[in-house]
Amino acid sequence: MPFAETLLIGVALLHVLGFAWLIGNRGRVDLVAGYDGELPPEREAELATDVRTILLAVAATLGVLLVDAWTGAVPRAGSLVAVVTVGAVGWLLWK
Repeated sequence: MPFAETLLIGVALLHVLGFAWLIGNRGRVDLVAGYDGELPPEREAELATDVRTILLAVAATLGVLLVDAWTGAVPRAGSLVAVVTVGAVGWLLWK
């Protein structure tokens, strides 16, 4: 049984979901790395929504890793997680 992987991925998943909740629901955009607070309120709200979306995508990919740890049914799970994460961050930077 992959208990070590479950614990490691579970802790990371809880942190990602916690940050998504703080940034999206509480408006804590000061948690976003590199944000200096100089955006107008409407753009700040858009930034919070975008970052929450990316964090939820990362949480979903961590869920895929967790399923793969227990079942081994996901082919190239690590590569899939990397591609989705890089794609989501690239989308944010492009936007």
